[in-house]
Amino acid sequence: MTGQSDYSFALCLSHDVDRVYKTHQYLYNAISDRDIGELRGTFGSKNPYWQFERFMAIESGLGVRSSFNVLDEIHLSDRPMSEWVSKRGWMLYTGRYDVTDRAIASTFRTLDNLGWEIGLHGSYTSSENSGRFGYEKERIESVVNTEIIGNRQHHWRLSPPETWKHLRDAGIKYDTSLGDSTAMDFQHGYDLIRPFDDEFVVFPWSLMDHAVMGSAKSTDEVLANCQRVLEDARDNSSVLVADWHSNVLYEPEYPDYARVYEDLIERALDMGAWVGPPGTFYEAVPQPDGTIADALDNLSSTGREARV
Repeated sequence: MTGQSDYSFALCLSHDVDRVYKTHQYLYNAISDRDIGELRGTFGSKNPYWQFERFMAIESGLGVRSSFNVLDEIHLSDRPMSEWVSKRGWMLYTGRYDVTDRAIASTFRTLDNLGWEIGLHGSYTSSENSGRFGYEKERIESVVNTEIIGNRQHHWRLSPPETWKHLRDAGIKYDTSLGDSTAMDFQHGYDLIRPFDDEFVVFPWSLMDHAVMGSAKSTDEVLANCQRVLEDARDNSSVLVADWHSNVLYEPEYPDYARVYEDLIERALDMGAWVGPPGTFYEAVPQPDGTIADALDNLSSTGREARV
């Protein structure tokens, strides 16, 4: 570290774009329960999982930006037939979106143009397929017209160090797949991880929305747990990645997710954190052996905004 940083730690904001349409639940329930009424949700005009604008409004209002991690999932028809009739198969491989769809591609381009980062959300079986990352990365880059440097694995499907090697070979520079669907606390230390002693970086911990919201019965207790984890990151001068899925601002299904997300950002800012996309933080890390402290110092000295 070359000087005194204005930031005591970092909170990186990210969103896994698993679904933008609420379709697989309607379709599976209609088939399994023989309830044609479920199909009204499939073909209705409202799309409750399309929450990009609300995230943009929250973050713009707080002067920050985030990363949207795009999923290019395999379709159910390309999976073994045994999965066609399983609820898990429907959950994993239906109701997804086509990254080349005009409305979706336009939305991602708009996000990129306005300062949000576009990242990769490695598909469910990508960790088992060395060539899948390059395929997904190139497809998304071709429609968004931007370089993708970051990844987080879908369903935390990670097999280190092999998965990281495949990501690095595909041109990915950082990964945020160290996390858990139930645990909030750091479990892999507080420093950046360099599995190959080069420019490829693994962030120490990602805080998942469902882990946060399931950590207590009341929202006040959830917020207290958030405060505790933020204090842990601050006391250890670390970087914490928040993972709020792109559909969880739909209040009827995910009550208080929006409130907690906004409060998490406000608390971090009040505590002296740099808040922004992980890609911006990565770019501030000197390579090939820079530290979190170096990045915080660079972000402070350059006055760089929390955006890519």
